[in-house]
Order: sequence, then structure tokens, then C-alpha cells
Amino acid sequence: MKFKHFFFVALLMIGAAGLQSCKQEGCTDPKASNYDLDAKDDDGSCTFDKTDDIVEIAIRQVKNGQETAFVTARQNFINLLTQQEYVYNDREYESFFHFNPAQDSTRAVFIGMTQYEDLETFQSIGNTLGSSSEAGAFFSTFDPLVFTAMKPKVAGTEVDLTKLASSGQILEIAVRDLSLYPNFDQADYDAKLDAFLAVLAQQAGRVAEYQWVSVLNPNIVVGMTVYESQQAFFGIASDPAFNSNPAVGAFFSAYSPNMGGEVSTVVK
Repeated sequence: MKFKHFFFVALLMIGAAGLQSCKQEGCTDPKASNYDLDAKDDDGSCTFDKTDDIVEIAIRQVKNGQETAFVTARQNFINLLTQQEYVYNDREYESFFHFNPAQDSTRAVFIGMTQYEDLETFQSIGNTLGSSSEAGAFFSTFDPLVFTAMKPKVAGTEVDLTKLASSGQILEIAVRDLSLYPNFDQADYDAKLDAFLAVLAQQAGRVAEYQWVSVLNPNIVVGMTVYESQQAFFGIASDPAFNSNPAVGAFFSAYSPNMGGEVSTVVK
């Protein structure tokens, strides 16, 4: 009898465990695109919309005598930053060519980019980490040339910083404040930009193009071009046929990068 009683209880326990293991619920992360606590026939996994992700860009000029401190403090701060929830794909680039001829070329320039799940995440983490000792130590080693947060110019474009130039490739970054061009005409700008990019896309050694708009100041736009190598970049930049193309001349004569820009190699 005792054996039968034990066997019956064991069956009940196995049945309960089976019911528990089969219990399903929806995604519980409120930032997920499929957030639903009451979903049926769901394994609980979450998916996230990558078309509303935000990219922070910081172009930094290292202060004299702070080269070693910059590298150490940057690593400490980035370690802290990337531990935060909803922070992805931190990238770093080092400039070897500056668009601003008045820029001090004796000081190193680095470009950092970090991907966030959304604008709310970017703002929240900025408020949280901005007063940290790691941030203070890092920010004291450089002068900021450009700082903003961006989204793709074309709505609905997925953001993935892992694809933004790989080792050995070159990343060109041009920054413009559209409000500073006299009598600015958005339609004229877009037409000249599209015509220029069409010519650039035909050049051997050009890999990809990215166009961004700041979410902090919609007048600020950032164009990025990826090249196969330094040789490819300088080859295109010095090509008489490319430079004499009417579309190239029309765009740069009207809309030179008035906030500067950098041409850079990949650090990570």
C-alpha cells in the first residue's frame, strides 16, 4: 500500500512539473517590440526594433600630454558604459585626415560611436553616467569637436554599428549644420547630395554610404562613407575625373562640411 501511495504521489508530481514546464507567457521586457505579458502560445523570447536605435557620436581631440591618460580613461569609461542595459556595439576610430584646415594636426583625434536601444535609453544613461568618476576622468583628457546622437536619415533603416567599417577599411565622416548655410533650401540640398552620392557610388573602392540626422538638433546631419583602404580613399579624392564631375563640384561648392569631419582607421 505504501508503495502504491508513493507511486500515485510521484505521478501527480510529474504531471504538475509537466504542466509547469509547458506554461508559456509573453515577452516581459517593455522595450521589446513584442512586449505582451498575456500572450498565448509564446515562448517568452523578446525581439527588439532596430529601426529606432540611436547612435551617439563623439569626435574628440586629445589634449596635449594626455595621450596615455586618454587611452586608459577611455577604456574605463567604455567598460562602464557597455555594462548598461540596452547599450550595444561600441566602436572606435582614429583620424588620419581632418576636413577643417585650421584644426591642430599635432593632436590626435578619435571618434567614438555607441548604439542605444532608443532615445530614452541614451538620455537616461547619459544622466546616470555623466557625473560618474569614470566620465570625469575621461572627459578631462580631450576637447570635444562634435557630439550628438543620430538616427538614419531614411526612416525604417535598421541600425547595426557592427557593420560600420571593418578592420583595414576607412571611415570618412562629414558633419554639417544645415542652418548655417545662407538661404538654405532643403530640396536643393537633397538633390545635390543625391547626385553626388550617385557619382561616389560608382567609384572603385567605395564600399558603403550612411546618412544620419541628429535627434538633438535636426539641423545637424552626418554623412559617412566606407572605403576599402587608405589607397582607395586617396585614389578617389585625387582622381581628376571624379573631382571635375559637375555633381561633385556642385555639392561641395554649396555644402562643404561646415562642422568639419574626419577620415579614420578602425580601432575596434
